[in-house]
Amino acid sequence: MNLLTTAWIRGISSPGASVKLAPHEIGRPDIIDITATRADFRGAIYQLLLGLLQTAFTPTDIKTWRRYWNSPPDAELLESAFVSYRDAFELITPIGTPAFMQDLALEEGEQKDIAALFIDAPGGKTLRDNQDHFVKRGGIEKLSPFSAALALFTLQINAPSGGVGHRVSVRGGGPLTTLVLPPEGDERGSLWHRLWLNVLTAEELAELPGDHRNRSRERIFPWMGATRTSEKKGMETYPEQAHPLQVYWSMPRRMRLGEAGKSGVCDLSGEPSEELTTGFLTKNYGINYAGHWQHPLTPYVLEADKEPLSIKAQPGGLGYRHWLGLAVTARQGKLTRAPALVVRRYEARQNRLPELDFEPRLWSFGYDMDNMKARCWYEAEMPLFNLDQERREDAGELAKKMIEAATDVLKTLRSALKNAWFDRPKDAKGDISFIDANFWSATEPDFYALLRGLIACLEDEDAIDEQLQRWSRVLKQQARELFDRYALSSLNEDGDLKRVVKARDGKGGLNHYLNGSRALKHLAA
Repeated sequence: MNLLTTAWIRGISSPGASVKLAPHEIGRPDIIDITATRADFRGAIYQLLLGLLQTAFTPTDIKTWRRYWNSPPDAELLESAFVSYRDAFELITPIGTPAFMQDLALEEGEQKDIAALFIDAPGGKTLRDNQDHFVKRGGIEKLSPFSAALALFTLQINAPSGGVGHRVSVRGGGPLTTLVLPPEGDERGSLWHRLWLNVLTAEELAELPGDHRNRSRERIFPWMGATRTSEKKGMETYPEQAHPLQVYWSMPRRMRLGEAGKSGVCDLSGEPSEELTTGFLTKNYGINYAGHWQHPLTPYVLEADKEPLSIKAQPGGLGYRHWLGLAVTARQGKLTRAPALVVRRYEARQNRLPELDFEPRLWSFGYDMDNMKARCWYEAEMPLFNLDQERREDAGELAKKMIEAATDVLKTLRSALKNAWFDRPKDAKGDISFIDANFWSATEPDFYALLRGLIACLEDEDAIDEQLQRWSRVLKQQARELFDRYALSSLNEDGDLKRVVKARDGKGGLNHYLNGSRALKHLAA
């Protein structure tokens, strides 16, 4: 079975029907999106297809990129571009023969059940202690080769820490991925356009660190040759020891899928399969990526002479408080928060190409990891706006002020609620993160609406001041509404109304701080 020659991708056609696609069919104009059995798999399929396009169909320059944006390639053209890479996408092969994302010669190691491929699967200690309360064991025992390969790819590109010698992904454990998308419902909103917006030209690809001259198979696809193991210090793999395209196909874990057995139904997809696999072999000390690797789909924090630090998902989800770091290049002292390279290159293109005269969306997704434990999968879409660099920086400064004000108000709200709930608030324990989630969610629509208004009047200081004052009123209103909603909730330990009134309207209470907030006053400064 081969990922490039078989129709295994679930596509959605413009009438809303579900169709099966082979990778070379992604240019069909009637295909508008991808669907998958899991949210992380959907993100992984996008990344797999982008890696394939970037490897086998890189446009030489912006002129070529523009041609395929306006006239997507047909299946025949893409199939001819992919054909020479087919041997790298075989799924289950004999030891010593390349198999997709698997160690070439692994014969000895730890045997694991196939469910262990999933990042959110309960670990060994959790199972031994019988603590798999939320994600139960036994749900997945057999997979089709395509489901297994996709689980393997998802694990390799997101690999968290996994114990001694089990290496993390080239972007670190649980990295954020950000993709530029066309507007919802736009005529240029086909799957092809969604993908092509995130494909770099050869000129843009040259910005990535690595050995650009050597395009040997094992330099791009590490499973095509002997694994660069990392048993000792000094055995790290640096960008100059690989082609830059390896960031799309990084393989930190040494694994080998078990031989496919009898036919049946895949436990994940629910579809019949002629062959099912039930386990895999794994061994530690795989590829240990080190140095200045940068993935084009991930935002980073950069500091001179230090390795880039990929931005990760955090507890509480993705929202407008993250917009600045994902959409705008911002410098603070020695640090630079840089959006993903595909985001930065889109900004450069949209000033040159009239075809990109639309307001794009930014799709962000990733696992929030606590070392090797997956706490949650997050994803969100947010507007990217269509601005030149100077106007984007101005909008970024205004957004920063708005987010700082919101953060200050949230801090005040949390403190006021604890004062309302508890007689000794400083000693109170417990998780009140739901307050944060409700506050950010309630204020998000107004944030983007007012930011859009600010962008429309960047040359008018009076109009800017008016919009910022509106934001101040929004924050105050939402803080008061949330306080009133939760002050007398079950968290209030004794229902003391006097304490609640004082926490809301007394000296040092919520209203006192809101009226004197420096962050809110700074909005109009």
